[in-house]
Amino acid sequence: MKIIFRNILIDLKKIIFSCAFLFCIFATFLLSFTSIAYVDNAGKEYSVLEIIIDMKSFYFLQFDCISILSGALSAYLTIFLPILSALPFVTFFCSERTSGYIRFCISRSSKNSYYISKFIVATISGGISIMLGYVFYGIAICILFPFKTINIATMIQIFCGMALYGSVSVLPAFFLSSIMKNKYLICCFPFIFIQFYYTILSKITSSLIRKNNMETVMKMDILYPHNLRYFFENGKLSILLFYSCLSIFAYLGFVIIMKRSVDCGE
Repeated sequence: MKIIFRNILIDLKKIIFSCAFLFCIFATFLLSFTSIAYVDNAGKEYSVLEIIIDMKSFYFLQFDCISILSGALSAYLTIFLPILSALPFVTFFCSERTSGYIRFCISRSSKNSYYISKFIVATISGGISIMLGYVFYGIAICILFPFKTINIATMIQIFCGMALYGSVSVLPAFFLSSIMKNKYLICCFPFIFIQFYYTILSKITSSLIRKNNMETVMKMDILYPHNLRYFFENGKLSILLFYSCLSIFAYLGFVIIMKRSVDCGE
């Protein structure tokens, strides 16, 4: 356990002070401003950025920073989150594998300790980077939009939910990092997959709505990873259990593939 804890601290220190980690925070911060904050009577949507640019046109609307933060996430952020959350870990891990430094890391601990620590580091780094980007976005929203009082407990729940969402979003890239060493391919495949995934879910949902099968539609909420961000607000255990199982499968797949390598550095 001490070896695992030591590996986690060393790896997190390297990742947190990397350019990829800072880029992830900055990109999350910027993309959050494309979230929809208002829909007019004609059905036209206005993003947070559009409202900030033309604040005078929306002076009659009493925006609340909490409602904006807890509102729907930007479609761009949802699509790019698997890339952003995985970028810090994937950059670090691929460099470790291609340089052959992985051999020295395993020799100083053990394979199992190494794999466990990498899984924990991947989820923590992904969660923290996304959460920090959203925290800075939340601070900006509180400054730009008027408010009477700030519910600190609610804001903490929102930020913790984003951390959970970021931790789960890193899983596809984490699994793929055991198969390939090219960081660009590892990050791009989850992006392509999430596009197809949401498209298929959207078609299935539309079909069920046409059949007036709303009960099944409600049960499908767990299939949308972004709903994890509401876990600390609604305490829905089914969604946490579902993604916990996916995390276990991703970790086991990673370990099985890595252990099949003849050379630990491959």
